[in-house]
Amino acid sequence: MILFAYCYYYIGATMPASAPTELGAEQWPQLILSGLIVLILINMFKIYKTAAAEERNFDQIKNIKLQAILRSRLFQGIVIILVYAASLEAAGFILSTYIFFIVYARLIGEKRIKFLAGSAFVMTFSVYFLFARGLSIMLPRGYGILRDFALMLESF
Repeated sequence: MILFAYCYYYIGATMPASAPTELGAEQWPQLILSGLIVLILINMFKIYKTAAAEERNFDQIKNIKLQAILRSRLFQGIVIILVYAASLEAAGFILSTYIFFIVYARLIGEKRIKFLAGSAFVMTFSVYFLFARGLSIMLPRGYGILRDFALMLESF
């Protein structure tokens, strides 16, 4: 929740402001982050209410091992998302998102390679055209040939 709150602030502080009459590139992530913060707060409240009174302490934290954290799918998913976010500018939205979908679907258990490749392709271009055409939000293009490819798609 703290990370999402920081991201909300960072986006507002670093993105150029859009016109007051439109939802710009900085408002969409902020709307999503606001929703995530609210949902996390609701989930934390539910967990607190359903937990027995004797379980509402921090004694369980003492038994957590670093190796168990590093091997958990949750931690691996966080690392995948951070690598994805870091690669967006250089590799562009299309390549980064395609690889992200494949790697993340593999993490959550999908084993069929053809299905991974096909579904990643469909999802990547669906999201691309939703944002680029439907919402008029330009996504990172990448450098070199990746930029040329993104510009070609934008010209259609």
